[in-house]
Amino acid sequence: MQMDAIERALAVVAESRAWREKVAAERAERRQRMQAPPRPLYVLKSKKQLELRLQ
Repeated sequence: MQMDAIERALAVVAESRAWREKVAAERAERRQRMQAPPRPLYVLKSKKQLELRLQ
């Protein structure tokens, strides 16, 4: 009976630790993405596209 409760408590602790690590990894990834240089809104594939926009 008591071992069952202890095992459940240890499982809960392990679960919460895994969740915390996952959240920390997501935060670090988000922070890294925010610090990365911004990507252009579009990529110009040819000069013709630019000329069409200027007309």
